[in-house]
Amino acid sequence: MKLSTWIILIIAIGLIGGIGIPSVFAHNPYFEIKTSKDILKFCEFFYDEYVLLGADTLAEQHPSFPNLRACGILYNHVAWKSTHAGRDIVLIAEIEKYLGDAEYIKERHITNSDKIPAWIKNDAKMWVRGEVKDTLFAFGIRTMIEDHILNPSLHNNNRNCNENKICIEKSDFIKYSYTNRYGQEITEKYTVDSVSIDEIIMKAERISREGRENTSISVNNDGTISTNKKCCIIDKFMFSMPINFGDMISEDLKVIGETSYEFNNKTHQVWIAQNAEKLDTLIIDKKSGVVLSDSHKEIGAIIKWEKVELKDTNILEKKYSTTELIIPKWFKTITMWLVDGLISESEYLNATENLLERGIIRV
Repeated sequence: MKLSTWIILIIAIGLIGGIGIPSVFAHNPYFEIKTSKDILKFCEFFYDEYVLLGADTLAEQHPSFPNLRACGILYNHVAWKSTHAGRDIVLIAEIEKYLGDAEYIKERHITNSDKIPAWIKNDAKMWVRGEVKDTLFAFGIRTMIEDHILNPSLHNNNRNCNENKICIEKSDFIKYSYTNRYGQEITEKYTVDSVSIDEIIMKAERISREGRENTSISVNNDGTISTNKKCCIIDKFMFSMPINFGDMISEDLKVIGETSYEFNNKTHQVWIAQNAEKLDTLIIDKKSGVVLSDSHKEIGAIIKWEKVELKDTNILEKKYSTTELIIPKWFKTITMWLVDGLISESEYLNATENLLERGIIRV
């Protein structure tokens, strides 16, 4: 990479870092990954991010991409930087050698199976041997839950939410803080008072140097505050789901990437959205659609970033928070029995479902 390119990257990181975005490279590949050749293309897509962040941070930024572990091998292979015509053939052979069987690649995209996919067994084997971390093994368990290979009866506080409408109910609250250009800190807390088909009524409490003010505001079902915008330090606190990479989530805001974000000592996977001029940047929780941060760049005599930050809410906890990853070390013994053929798949799945239901395993 040319020196000028690195300088541009460093400047970009500095600018984005100033508004609290953890990674300038937070993005997804724009192509499907079904073959060994696709994995090579995938690794080339993430190489610059690997050089900047390192293997561990790269994997943490993208927990839903198990193929990244194959990239780590390729990046350190003698052929990676080669310009020889056979370079790709060598690297593709290395991928298939590492994965054990090219069918594992395809099977990662097969859903509604009635048995444990071979690629998950392969991941389990490497997990038992200590070659991969718990997070990768947990990805396989989550995949089996999503594909209904595992069907645990999990009792939680999740609610049934309709697509394209924000998921909120009475007594939900959300609190933001903002420091204006005069250094005055203002906090506003919005609490749901009633929910109807047409609108949501919220009680708004504003605390500033001038004292405490209470008012009532109206919010559309898409999360936009429909009352006069001067009432509030933020005009949209929540987006309807689902949200995908590249979506236009409003007239001028586009989802440009994803990353991880710390809130209340927990790591949340978030979307990054910006307008075309890159003057507004939103950090949005991927599971709930809650806006965690809203930064606005003002251009004048001095360029300034003004930022509204989420301070407190019960919405994430009640509906969308992910539990801490817990996989007991002794579960490796049960998994090893499966790998060695000492127990059947049905016995392993029953045991795993039971442990998930009892909260002993959390993924």
